[in-house]
Amino acid sequence: MPMRPSPQDDVEQGERILRQGRETMRRLHEARTAIGAVTGVAQSPDGLVGASADGRGGITALRLDPRVMRLDHEALSKQVTVVLRAAQLDAESQAKEIVDCALADTEHTMPAPLDENFISERVEQIARNLL
Repeated sequence: MPMRPSPQDDVEQGERILRQGRETMRRLHEARTAIGAVTGVAQSPDGLVGASADGRGGITALRLDPRVMRLDHEALSKQVTVVLRAAQLDAESQAKEIVDCALADTEHTMPAPLDENFISERVEQIARNLL
């Protein structure tokens, strides 16, 4: 005859699920904080234009060497656009790596979902044990 889980087993399982859930939330919070600290950077090949972006893709800095004034407006515009986008892509890549690691970690810490019949089966079992 298979061993029936006791109410204490259910309490322990509930506590384990809560601990796993808290651990998952802690790791996700750490990932969110890490993404907030990301800085993506890029620079034009000639070093005249540089940019930084945060982990959410927002531009945080644009640096223009005074020599850019020698460029025509179309060339400067193109160079700035390319460098800004490269800084955003760098930040996006770093943020994606953080998210991927956090998701991989949560796969190991997330509790298995309870079957929809779990509670009703336990209540019925307890009721049968009363007899």
